[in-house]
Amino acid sequence: MTTLPRHFVPDTAPVLPHPGRVGLRVFMAVVTALFSLLILAYAMRMREPDWMPVPHPVLLWWNTGALALASVAMELARRTDARRTIWLLAGGALAALFVFGQWAAWQQLSATGQGVSVNPSNSFLYVFTGLHAAHVIGGLVVWAVTVARLHRNADRTQRAVAVCATYWHFLLAVWLLLLAAMWWITPAFVSAICGPLYGATP
Repeated sequence: MTTLPRHFVPDTAPVLPHPGRVGLRVFMAVVTALFSLLILAYAMRMREPDWMPVPHPVLLWWNTGALALASVAMELARRTDARRTIWLLAGGALAALFVFGQWAAWQQLSATGQGVSVNPSNSFLYVFTGLHAAHVIGGLVVWAVTVARLHRNADRTQRAVAVCATYWHFLLAVWLLLLAAMWWITPAFVSAICGPLYGATP
């Protein structure tokens, strides 16, 4: 009988992180950097004199609720086995509803004359919502593959659902950060932190 600790036993295979989780973490880090740079550009651009307040469609709050419920449904799918399929389908359906709601918000803005080229603030609103919706659609593609392979392998299914749930939580966190940036970062706030724009009268 060996007296070596378990991690020194030759027959024990090393436990490696799952490649799907590693890949997701790297992807989320890249996306976080991307949106952080966009928010920084947004804050710097609003210091220009032609800046107008960002439109605040009420529908965006309803869409936020749909995405939050999608995140909850995905977490329930990750934690439960009996009703995993139901919660997984609900999480995907609510995320799709969120994307549809973002498109509907675009239509409302366009109908009221708040197009993408009206002001730089509008452009940032469309970029934020459109780029985030594109990442949600990408997640829905992975979600659809997970649903199609739901009953093939129990261990693989559990890992895939966990990856989907993590990504849904990440999408919600990014969206809340974007909302906070669009609603609460103002030119006065930026000037108080960075000082007046170069060449402007303080």
